[in-house]
Amino acid sequence: MDDRQATDTDTRLSAYLNEHLLASEGGLSAFDAASRTWAGTQHEAPLKALRDEIGRDRRDLALIIQRLGFRPSKLKRLFTGLMRAGGEVNPINLLRIRGGSMAQLELDVLTGMVRAKLSMWRTLMEVSEHWERLDADLLQDLADRAGQQIAELERISIETCHERFVEESQ
Repeated sequence: MDDRQATDTDTRLSAYLNEHLLASEGGLSAFDAASRTWAGTQHEAPLKALRDEIGRDRRDLALIIQRLGFRPSKLKRLFTGLMRAGGEVNPINLLRIRGGSMAQLELDVLTGMVRAKLSMWRTLMEVSEHWERLDADLLQDLADRAGQQIAELERISIETCHERFVEESQ
């Protein structure tokens, strides 16, 4: 690979990773909002635990970016603040209603966010053979953790869907 190809590849991978890092800020806020939706229920603690894990994943991603020698663009740092604010508002379930369809959509969106993260980890695992600075074992651990996060979100969704979509018989 010549210097220009390496630079182009660096630019593309840097952009991809920084875009995921940017999106993860909104994801953290979305998990905070979901925890408020489920406050006072048995699902509040698991959602808070997921938020904490996602925060660790975000820090791991930032370390990977740093190890690769990439830096976030100034524009993307500005958007991070906007993502944080947007996640706090959480337009998916503004009223924090657990029994409505918006609560289901909120869980679906959270699951989709984690699936996107899993896809990123798998993509990085695939290209790790060409990037010595990528730790394939760490990426596998992160992918496994994302899979567990998806399973937990699906569990919450299944355990709560009846209250939204099934009428109780008289």
